[in-house]
Amino acid sequence: MHHVLFVTDDWDQKKRLRPALLDGGFRLSQIASPELFTETFTPPDKLDIVVADLERCLTESAKLCHALKRETALKELPLVLLLTEEQLVRIDLGWAIDDYLTLPASPARLVQRLRFLVWKLHRVSPKNGFSHGELAIDFERYEVHVQGVPVDLTYKEFELLKFLVANAGKAFTREVLLNKVWGYDYYGGTRTVDVHIRRLRSKIELGSASYIETVRNVGYKFVAEAITQ
Repeated sequence: MHHVLFVTDDWDQKKRLRPALLDGGFRLSQIASPELFTETFTPPDKLDIVVADLERCLTESAKLCHALKRETALKELPLVLLLTEEQLVRIDLGWAIDDYLTLPASPARLVQRLRFLVWKLHRVSPKNGFSHGELAIDFERYEVHVQGVPVDLTYKEFELLKFLVANAGKAFTREVLLNKVWGYDYYGGTRTVDVHIRRLRSKIELGSASYIETVRNVGYKFVAEAITQ
């Protein structure tokens, strides 16, 4: 479960978001903005993301954002603002924000946005590895585990998976995948891609997990977040 620091001076109105966040895998630590400026303020342990509600904030927006980014335990965390349409025009990129939602924001939309930002924070680096849900990949050792069990992939299956994961969320045509994974000197047909995708799915998508999505009239993509149906 990911830990959210929720900064708001309007908790009576915003507490309606709490059930959806809890159901979505987020636990909340809630504080009022003036607490940031007290000598006794200590951020909660093991935070993953910060949400700052500006709608009825007692602290000036820029001052609040700068205070959050000055805290050693908070400055590297994604910062999401909740704000009105009127406040939107006064956003300054110098506040080092990562995302925002205009109010009123549905609880489901906030959960979706936070999940994406947490994924970005821990996203794959081709130099090391990647893990999400029951899938774990070690790029340096060419190892794949599903549910903790080693999966035997061919070299091309691994390279195809690695390319898709490194570009998660982006759809690629079969022709592009053929060029990127097999190389421009490969003369096989695009059917090769379909065959390897089918084999990959059979090996890594156990149970109801789905990682590789077919994009109609385009090709394939690795979903940014594993889907359980």
